[in-house]
Order: sequence, then structure tokens, then C-alpha cells
Amino acid sequence: MARYLLLWAAVSVVAWGLAYQHGAIDLDPAPDAAAARFAYAALAAAASGKPLPETPVSAAAYRASGPTFVSVYAGGVRKARYVGHGTLAQVVLTAAQRFSRDPALQALPGFRDGDRERVRFRVSVTRGSGGLLELPGLGVFSLVPLRDGVVAERGDERAYVTPDDLQAARLTDRAVVAPVPDLTFGTDPGAVRGLLARELGLDDGLDGSWKLRRLRIDPLPEAQEPARIDAASLRAAALEGVRFVLRHQQRSGQFTYIYDAQQDAALPGTVYSLARHAGTMFFLARAAHQLDLPEARAGVLRGLTWVRDHVLARCGGPERMCLEQNGRVEFGGSALTALASAELLLSGDDALARDLLQGLLAFLRAQQRADGEMMHEYSREREAAVDIQRMYYSGEAALALLHGYEQLRDDRDLASARRLMTHITGAGWSFFGARYYYGEEHWTCQAVAKAAAHMPVDGALDFCLRWGRWQEKLQYRAGQTPWEVEGAFGVGPVLLPRVTTAASRVEALGPIYRVLSQRGRAGELSGTRSLIERSLGLLLRMRWVPGPAHLFARPAAARGGIPSTGADLRSRVDMVQHAGSAFLVWADLLAREAK
Repeated sequence: MARYLLLWAAVSVVAWGLAYQHGAIDLDPAPDAAAARFAYAALAAAASGKPLPETPVSAAAYRASGPTFVSVYAGGVRKARYVGHGTLAQVVLTAAQRFSRDPALQALPGFRDGDRERVRFRVSVTRGSGGLLELPGLGVFSLVPLRDGVVAERGDERAYVTPDDLQAARLTDRAVVAPVPDLTFGTDPGAVRGLLARELGLDDGLDGSWKLRRLRIDPLPEAQEPARIDAASLRAAALEGVRFVLRHQQRSGQFTYIYDAQQDAALPGTVYSLARHAGTMFFLARAAHQLDLPEARAGVLRGLTWVRDHVLARCGGPERMCLEQNGRVEFGGSALTALASAELLLSGDDALARDLLQGLLAFLRAQQRADGEMMHEYSREREAAVDIQRMYYSGEAALALLHGYEQLRDDRDLASARRLMTHITGAGWSFFGARYYYGEEHWTCQAVAKAAAHMPVDGALDFCLRWGRWQEKLQYRAGQTPWEVEGAFGVGPVLLPRVTTAASRVEALGPIYRVLSQRGRAGELSGTRSLIERSLGLLLRMRWVPGPAHLFARPAAARGGIPSTGADLRSRVDMVQHAGSAFLVWADLLAREAK
């Protein structure tokens, strides 16, 4: 058996070595910032008939290792592209001249005026090339998302698909859907071939006479202020998130659950999440209080009115309110609606919010077991709790009970929160290997920080300290992936990191950091401040301000959105919620430190 294992290992090493040799790309340098500024300034000047800027030495000298792509986008759609070889200055100036003489481009609204809300330029350079592995079953991993394009060659004929083309066609990171719905990865090689065939005008697709190669194609960045981690910048980012949410809130009070920036429309056919509706209200209520925003408060009240009118039910008695959707009682949505109601009361009293808070907390208390854990389901047919546990729900309930106690001063809420937290940070997490594995505890650790003012939390703090140290091991540092995702969390270079994970870690560890600082124990979370600020830097970079605005139908409508990954052209409402709350959490701490 050992002999066969050694043979298998040797064959695997050789196979992977050959694959690496075939596909590895040695990257040439990218153009410098001066060259990038020149490229976009020259294109804008030519379009409007203004004098061209002076060509910097770096643009005149830079020569990509392959073609340079200069494109014009309007309404999120590519309207023209020039593919050239030569120095960057030569290619850009040739493209600018052609675009300025193109009647179809001249007729585009905003082209002559330099209106970047309507028309955008995109310049990308090839920095290397390599083989394209098209092995059955493994072809989905042939391209690095957002970095790789493909060229099809036959004699003197060429066709190109850039990373922008793949993203616009919704092929990036979408080939395989994992059992977890939010987790997708890979690029379908058959679909890539289809795009290339359309570029060539071939109705029957590419035959075996075409050779495909992989190209590393990087866009030239447009001038943008670097992300600053200070209170003012974080408040401004949170405000953009508030405006995005309110811009896409319906008159009924519902939020646009998934906004598609490529279509400037709500994504149809998705099941509306009551938990995410409530979480978004919590973010708006926090912003209403912390940023003194009456419009955010009004948005929460519209959301609460929708809850009252459409999904509010009674569970077990007239005093117990719950949320029900499609015949199922939503424990998580009930807890987070209570949390949002309590937070709203910080910016002023409101009868609806107070009534909902009292009724929802009564329901949460009635769902508690003798050992402190919550029962996360409820049968209205039997008028009885169902002892099943789901991810997130107990932490959400603990935080809601604590926020509710601070508003209503009902000792039953504090007692319930104490029993619940003792369980979920102690006995409920006592098993072999508990120190080496953790769940999604960002709501739990927010509750721990909130509880510190009301009860002993040393054991719970230790739990969150261990969880925080575990997160440090999972956080990407600069240069560890093909993408600029320092501050994200993940387990390898294949999957694009999900943004929401970074936001939720800041939401949880920010309050824990503050409690430890107040107790003179900040040093116990080794590197926590760096972890938090790396994640905040990621969130600031990922915001749609402007984001990949060349692919947006209406950039102004998308401003302030947060995608799940850099490849996604959609923003789900909870992504903005978590990121916005993270901005507010750390802005508050920085403001307190400055006093």
C-alpha cells in the first residue's frame, strides 16, 4: 500500500508541476500613475475637442507584453474598443483619435461633455501570457477571476475576451454553485469560447483550428483618493450606505433586496428575507442616532410600518409578537426587528417601535429553554416552541434582549440575556476540539460587548478573545492572493473572498476591543486593531464609489452599494447593512479616543 501511495504522490507532483509550467505567467510591470493619468486625460480631451495633455516619459516608454485595450462604455455597455500594440502613448492617442471621429460615439449623450455618469473610458494592458488548461472538470479553474482574459488565434486572426468582458457577461466566479447558495466559483470554459466566437462572428463556435491562450490583463486605475481609516472618512462611507439603502427603499417600506447595478433594477424572483430587512433597519436606526439623520429614522419607521402591516403575528398569547412569512415564524427576523426598534428609540420615542419592542421581547423570552438556549422555531398550529437551533439566531436574540433592556428596563430581559449568553459562550460551546473551531459568532460577540455594562462577562470575553485570534489566522495579508483583498477572510487563492465576512468581524471585534481597552486589556487581542483596520480598508476599497462604474447602467444609483465580491455587479441589502454598521462602530471608537 505504501508503494502505491508513493507512486500516486509522485504522479501528482509531476502532473501539478507540468500544469504549473504550462499555465504560469511571469508578470511584466504595470504602467505608473503618471502614465495612467495621461491615458484617461487624453481620451477625455480628444472626446471633447480640447487640447491633449503633455505625454509623460513613462507613457511614451511603456510597452505592454501584449495588446493594450482601450474601450468606451455607456450605460454599462461597451460601445467601442480599440486593440493596439506599441507604446501606451501610441495606443491611447490612436484610440482617442479614432473615437473622436466616430459618429456613433459622438452621438452618445455625455461623450463630448465628459459626463462620467454616462460615458466612461477603460484602458487595460496585457502583462503576460500563458497556456490555458481545458481539462474536463477542471477547466472552471483555468482563469484567475478578474485578472485573466483569453485570446483565440488562427493565423493572423485574433479575438480577445478581457476580464471586463467576462464580468459583463456574468461569467466570472459563477460556473459552480456550491451547496451554500452564496458560494460560487469558477469560469465556464464553454461560455468563454462562446464569447470568443461571437467576437469573431462565428455562429458555429470555435473549431479545433483555433488556439487559445490565457492573458493577464490589468486595467489602469483611475485617480482616486486612498482609503483613510479615520472617523470622518468612516462616517462619510456610512452615510453613502444610508443613502444607497434609502434610494432603493420602496414606498411600502420594503428594501430592494438585491440591486442589479448592471441593469439598474431590483433583481426579480428572490425570496425577501425578514432577517435582512430587520438588520437593515438596525443599521439605519444606528445611523439616525450616531449621525443625526432624520431621513434614516424615517426609513426605519417605514420599515417598521411594513412589518406591522404585512408580517406581524401573535405567537402564544396577545402580548407575544412574532414575524411570520409564508406560514413560518421567523425567529431571527423577530429578534432583529426588536433590535432595530430598540436602536430607533435612542433617537427619539415612537409608539410603534416601543410596542413592537415589548411584544417581540416577550416572544423571545418565551422561546428560552431551562438551560438558557433559545428554541429557534415556533409552530402556530400547535402554539408551541420547536426546539431546533439555527446559525446566528441565539446571538441576535441576546443582543436584542440587551438593547431592549436598556430601553424598557424590564429585568426579565436582562435575566434572559444572562442565561442565554452563559449558555452560548460556555456550556453550549463545550466539546472536544472547541478551542480549534468556531462558528459565526459576530452577533454573539456584539452581545458580549453590550452585556459588559450589565453583568460579569469575563468568561464570555475569553470566548470572543479566542474567536478573534482565530479570525486573525484567516485574514488575508497583502500579496497572499492574486487580488488586492488585504483584510478579507478566506482559505485559499481559488475563491474570491466575500466582503460581508470582513464587515461582520469589525462589527463584533470593534465593540470587544473597546471593552478590553476600557478594562486595560486591549493587548490580549493580539493584532486586533490591525485586523479591524485592514478589514475596514477592504470595505472602503470595495464600495461602489465608484466601483466598476463602467459596467453600471446608472452609476449614481449604484453609489454606496457593496458587492459580495469584486466580481459581483449586484448589491444585496445586508452587505450594505453590515459594512455601514462596521464603519459606524469604528468611527465611534475613534471619536471616543480623540476626546
